[in-house]
Amino acid sequence: MENGIVRESGDLTRDIKVITVEIRELCAQAQATALAYIVEIGRRLVEAKAALPHGEWGNWLREEVGFSQSSANNYMKLYEEYGDSQMTIFGATVNSQTIGKLPYSKALALLAVPASEREDFAEKVGAEDLSVKELERIIKERDAERHRAEELEQRAREAEEAAAKHKEAAEASAELGKKVNDLEIRLAEMRAEYAQQKNKAEQLKAKLDLAKSDPKIPPAKLEKIKKDAEEAAKKALGEDAVKELEKTQAALKKAEEAKLEAERKQIEAEGRLKEAEMRLKTAAPEINEFKVLFTALQEQATKCFKQLDKIRAVDPDTAEKLGIALKKFGEGLCR
Repeated sequence: MENGIVRESGDLTRDIKVITVEIRELCAQAQATALAYIVEIGRRLVEAKAALPHGEWGNWLREEVGFSQSSANNYMKLYEEYGDSQMTIFGATVNSQTIGKLPYSKALALLAVPASEREDFAEKVGAEDLSVKELERIIKERDAERHRAEELEQRAREAEEAAAKHKEAAEASAELGKKVNDLEIRLAEMRAEYAQQKNKAEQLKAKLDLAKSDPKIPPAKLEKIKKDAEEAAKKALGEDAVKELEKTQAALKKAEEAKLEAERKQIEAEGRLKEAEMRLKTAAPEINEFKVLFTALQEQATKCFKQLDKIRAVDPDTAEKLGIALKKFGEGLCR
């Protein structure tokens, strides 16, 4: 071979690149054909298993077709995942163009990817150009990343729920605190009013006693003093006033107990919130860092757009060029 040219008898020459491409194409065709026929074998294995009496499946595999149990299971899985609905003997096909080009071992490895995502995943990672080990490694990394994302989402959800419960507990505690304060004020007012009425009743009683001993006071005036004293005593020591005072005292006690319970729940909720936030933070510190950086980037982008609007008002051509540059920068971030 000289300069990439393969010399054959009769001085016929063919470029080595052409030969390489042909070999690769033939290998791909052989692989696709092999997978398609393995799928068809899997179809018939499913049919055979259903037709055989219970307990005869293993013996039939070994004695009649020479398959191991694991190989048969793999073939049937491949049929169930990739098989066409139509029975074929010749021209066997796989119901996925991308996966149909792959060898058996890669198609088997891709069973670890959900069916709805499998073809896009195989195309995205370039499964055709990867080794089986590389493909398996990428699938494991994908699964690990997905598991991590799900865990992070779960922890974020827990943190949100904890924050909501903490807020609810804080609001309940604040509301009960206000209720206790209002009841304390009302009770103080009632006690002051009660003391005032009691003092007034005592003064009127003393005045009545003094009037009774004074013969100069007319009977009509004495009667009025007596009536006022009785009304004041009744108002100060009446059952309604006592009941209202006792009712307010009981309500205050109940509200204070509820407030203490609410404060306890608030402290517990705050502890759960801190724990959830810590779990979220330790779950993915790099994601939290990304959020910080992304927020900063958004702020800078907003400033750029505002500045671009100012430039557009005085120099539309320059603003258009800067806008295109900004757009390209954004597209580059999405690569």
